[in-house]
Amino acid sequence: MERLTHYELFSSISMVSLLLLSSFFAVISVDDRPSPREELHKIETKMHATSPGHAVFGEYVGAHWCGPCMSSASPSLDNLKNSNPEDFTFVSFFQSSSNGYPDDSPINRRSHVSAAASGIPVFSFADRQSGTCYKVGAGGTNYYDSEYSNGGCMDSDTSNYGMQLETQYDSATDQMTVTVNSMYTGSLSSVSVFLYAAITEKVSPDSYDNGVKPHHSFREWMLASHNNGFEQLTLTPNVPVENSWQVPLSAVRAGGGYTQLENFWPVFALMDGPHTTYNNFLSAVDLDMIPLIDIGVDSITISNRNGNTGFVPGDILDISCRVSNNGVEAYDGGGQLSINWMDGLVENEISTYSISDFDVGGSQTFNAVLDTSGFDIYALGSTNIRAKISENTGDRSPSNDISDVGALHDMPPSASQPSSSSSTSIDRGSSIFFEASALSNDLVDDISTMYPTIHYSPSSSSVNIWSGDWIRNLAIVGAGDNARFTFEINTPLDAELGNYDLRVQWTDASGQASDWLITEEAFHLQNSLPRVLGNSDMTYAGVPTVKVSTTEMVSVVGLISDAETPLFNLDVSSNEPEFISWNPSTLEIEVRFDDLLLDSQGSPIPQGMQVTVDDGDESNSGLMMFNVVENGAPRWSPIPIQSFHEGGSASLGLTDYLSDTNNNGQVVPVSGVTVEILSISDSSLVEASVFGQTINVNSLDDDSNGVVEISLRASDGTKSSDTVVTFYVLNVNDAPRIDPSGIDEVTMKMGETVEVDLISRVSDIDDPDEEIWITASSYYPGAVFYDTISGTLEANWPEAGFDTVKITAEDRHGASTTISLSFTIVDDIPLDWDENFEVQIDSSEVGATPTVLITNIGDQQLSEIRVTWTVCNKITGICHSAGSSFNLGPFIILPASGSGLSTGDYFTLSLKGVDENGFDRRTSEQKTFDAVTPGEGGGGTEGGQGENPGENPYSVFTIGAYAIVLLAIFAMILTATSIARNRFSRNHIQRLNPLTIPNRETVPPVISLTPINRASNPPPPPPMIPPLPPGGLPPGWSMEQWHYYGEEYLNRYYPTDKSGSP
Repeated sequence: MERLTHYELFSSISMVSLLLLSSFFAVISVDDRPSPREELHKIETKMHATSPGHAVFGEYVGAHWCGPCMSSASPSLDNLKNSNPEDFTFVSFFQSSSNGYPDDSPINRRSHVSAAASGIPVFSFADRQSGTCYKVGAGGTNYYDSEYSNGGCMDSDTSNYGMQLETQYDSATDQMTVTVNSMYTGSLSSVSVFLYAAITEKVSPDSYDNGVKPHHSFREWMLASHNNGFEQLTLTPNVPVENSWQVPLSAVRAGGGYTQLENFWPVFALMDGPHTTYNNFLSAVDLDMIPLIDIGVDSITISNRNGNTGFVPGDILDISCRVSNNGVEAYDGGGQLSINWMDGLVENEISTYSISDFDVGGSQTFNAVLDTSGFDIYALGSTNIRAKISENTGDRSPSNDISDVGALHDMPPSASQPSSSSSTSIDRGSSIFFEASALSNDLVDDISTMYPTIHYSPSSSSVNIWSGDWIRNLAIVGAGDNARFTFEINTPLDAELGNYDLRVQWTDASGQASDWLITEEAFHLQNSLPRVLGNSDMTYAGVPTVKVSTTEMVSVVGLISDAETPLFNLDVSSNEPEFISWNPSTLEIEVRFDDLLLDSQGSPIPQGMQVTVDDGDESNSGLMMFNVVENGAPRWSPIPIQSFHEGGSASLGLTDYLSDTNNNGQVVPVSGVTVEILSISDSSLVEASVFGQTINVNSLDDDSNGVVEISLRASDGTKSSDTVVTFYVLNVNDAPRIDPSGIDEVTMKMGETVEVDLISRVSDIDDPDEEIWITASSYYPGAVFYDTISGTLEANWPEAGFDTVKITAEDRHGASTTISLSFTIVDDIPLDWDENFEVQIDSSEVGATPTVLITNIGDQQLSEIRVTWTVCNKITGICHSAGSSFNLGPFIILPASGSGLSTGDYFTLSLKGVDENGFDRRTSEQKTFDAVTPGEGGGGTEGGQGENPGENPYSVFTIGAYAIVLLAIFAMILTATSIARNRFSRNHIQRLNPLTIPNRETVPPVISLTPINRASNPPPPPPMIPPLPPGGLPPGWSMEQWHYYGEEYLNRYYPTDKSGSP
């Protein structure tokens, strides 16, 4: 132990020495190195690269751990951008220490740029993969300046492309709107380009390992709508194309001292092919590349000296053009402005002016005059006036150097043919409406600046006499392209009959008029014929009523009309026998109808008379209708068909359908009219009665429907008239009915199948049986099943208990009926000893072997009877004997000892059988009989039942003897148990019950019953049962179980060899 302590001490000292020694060498090592501060202060002179005069674009790939990236490549790009912010931009693909490379799919530009490189850093000017514009590695802080100043390998045509960039922030949605305008100013008719578009962070919050932060760090793409490539543009000369994206501000992060908004840095470039190839780059732009110097055509205004919006050849146009300095520096680059009119693509000079120097925000206005004499103009056309800046220097945005404005051609309008929405044939004195429209033929006028002139003339005139006197209400209706003029031609009564032509001429705002457009026979004026009026005429007076067999004077006012001729100048005539005369002074006709026509319901039918009306020029005929009624008789008006549902009733007041007149045809009240029923077409369907002038109809059957006609007679005491009222008794769908009689409470045996003919118990008054859907359900799943083919219900429960079966019958109309059936499922049904049996025992004395006779005194007829008896001892608590009888006796209770009942014994009886319905029946409790000492009795009927063995008087000696016997038995049980445990342990036998192994010699043999001469016919011996093991029945067993399974139990737990010894 002492040696170990010394060892531990030595180890500790050695460890401390090594630590001190290593610290000493570390100090020596640090002292030998050159000072890192000296290295940090070694400054390389920055250079300012010369601009090539156009935008240059490049792409960079670097990583946080890359030494040349952090010491040279990234500072070189930063210096180049700071010295030439308006001409240089780039995109960085930077691998950060925390997030790695950004996800640049689906463009995958990092792999594209690095394809020809063997390492990083990599910088590619204008998508190059070789040559001086493809830089792999880096050194110094101005590594890329030379290639930039030499043009950065941008396309040679880059001066013909321009780009402008704008961003706008929406604080409500936290969205950035990025808008870029691209323009081509070259000589080709069109070019196809692709718009490289990226969102970057101006300064990344990520850093190189030395703390330097990369710039223009890529975050996400702005792609075409298909989201798998850049937007493809078709550019035509001098026409800017705008593209816009909505980008969440969260696409970038704050970093490098910039806020998130300030760090949002979009970069765009134009290339001549898709991202999947290597291309020429044409232009580029970011938010730094706002033109420092930019002059452009700000506006062009054209005014016609005559005040018109457009022009016609010969008009003098004044042209004013304003040129503004849009840059951030004063302009002194000279140049000239030419104002031209365009003949197709050919510029025709109007005037040319020199551009003077002017400050930031300043402008110069130049005016020119254009004489349009000899110009060719055309429909919907214009002549472009172009202002063009040329020969200027230093202008960084040529896209606004050219501007075109159209001088609109003013053409005369063209008229369209008027149309009428109604019939063009009208009576004199009435009106007709037309709609008219025109084509302006230019971009100057529309329907609101043009006005129509409309005339009419009789078509039959050899020389058209045009007039507009009948034209009324000329107005514009509708709006936009649907705008048009409407007008009314209001004809006088004395107008000439015949066809009329229309002509229309349109005049525009400048006074140019269209040609007259003539529509021949545009409308027709016809004589207003006299007419017999009818229901469709607004002035019709209605059908006049006349009495049968009576001469009547009927006014024709409201029955005939003539728009041109007064009624008293008309001649009214008829060839009908009912017509008598026409009296023009009173405007009445005299008629007489001798026949009364009635319909099938007994109501008068209106009768017609053909009448001819002549106005002196023309005649016209028509049918004049009359209500011919019976003179003085009550009259029925048509009664609508009535209806009610089967099983219901209806009441109908008849007063409103009755009218009455006196003998003079004067209307009298109907209160004196009585109504009676003449007949009922189907008296088995309804019953009817009349109370006053109300008819009451009742259905006789809840399930009968149909049509019934009831004939009625109305009488005023002198005359009468009949009618028929039709009643529809409507069918009401009744739910199916189920007859549950005899099956509402069913008792059945567990496990047996019961079939019920269900279909015969279901009926429906309205539907056939095959259209009734029957379902059955129970609380116990699967216990019932309805067979739709046979119409039977099958029921089977595997367990005893109670269940409710619901039977539902539903018809095709959805009406249904549900009944519940109660099912009692039994395994066996209890039997009561006192109500069903009388037990006779010859003797229950100690030492006796009782003979038992059971008499069935109940209502149940039993078969397959089995009576089970057991003998137990109250003192030992052991059941030692059991047996069965397969009839009611007499039979013998034979204890296993062979010496009859012992002191403290009692025997029990249990009975089971099958009743006449096939149900198992059994007694719910055992019937018990106690063994009694001789002299106390024990014979007779049911003697000793229910006695308490503890109440029998025993002597002290007897009790002591019992105690000794019990102690001996207990000692034997302990000994046997010990032996059994040892034997079972040796034989490794698994036991289900901790019983002792019996001594086969102690098992009492089965003793044949010796007949007792208590009766002339001795009872049969009890059946053979296995002997009980020592200790009596196993725990939890019944004697009935022992009767069936006792032998198996003995064979399992008390095995014997072939010689019979255990």
